Amino acid sequence: MKKIILIAEDNHVLRKAIAKNFEAEGYNVIEAADGKEALEKAQNPAVDLLILDIMMPKMNGYDVCKSLRNEKNDLPVIMLTARGTVDDKIDGFDSGADDYVVKPFSIDVLFKRVEAILRRKNPEAKQIIKSGDWEFDFNKKSALCKNKNIPFSAKEFDMLELLIMKNGKPVSRDEFLDRFWQPNTFPTNRTIDTHILEIRKKLALGKGIEIETKHKIGYKIIIQ
Repeated sequence: MKKIILIAEDNHVLRKAIAKNFEAEGYNVIEAADGKEALEKAQNPAVDLLILDIMMPKMNGYDVCKSLRNEKNDLPVIMLTARGTVDDKIDGFDSGADDYVVKPFSIDVLFKRVEAILRRKNPEAKQIIKSGDWEFDFNKKSALCKNKNIPFSAKEFDMLELLIMKNGKPVSRDEFLDRFWQPNTFPTNRTIDTHILEIRKKLALGKGIEIETKHKIGYKIIIQ
């Protein structure tokens, strides 16, 4: 089931940009343009996490977060702000925030913060994919094919997990490089192709999961 992210940000352009990126990652997104709207929509029990700007009209992010906590609402909250002093961060955590991201920020960093909090808040949620002969447990980084353990490297697990999270949408080589390789390692598109080749060799040991090449785009997962 797709996770639902509530994005509360009064800057229309920034809010839409964040929403578009999260939707591309396979999340469902709800938007709020001010603090009161954010507090109202955060009452929805289907919402999994709130990305909350601090400086908003009608009600600031600190007060939104305090109100949620006073109501015993433990919805995970990541605060976004241009104010990055130690005191600002302390105020954010004191109000009940789970994390604090300073603008300008990398969207990939925000993705990682969201993923980490959702895992921490839902430790019982097993990231297990079963299809055909295969069973992948992405929490334990283990893969079984016909009940036999098949070794995948950490990088291969990361790439497979991203492909699966995309729900069949293609992942470009550039996205793999940006997410999983440091620039100082001098990775290239060939690096991605080599890793995909190794993953395919292992997936060929059983039926149920395949990786398809999308010409001039990248790769997508096919779960049968």
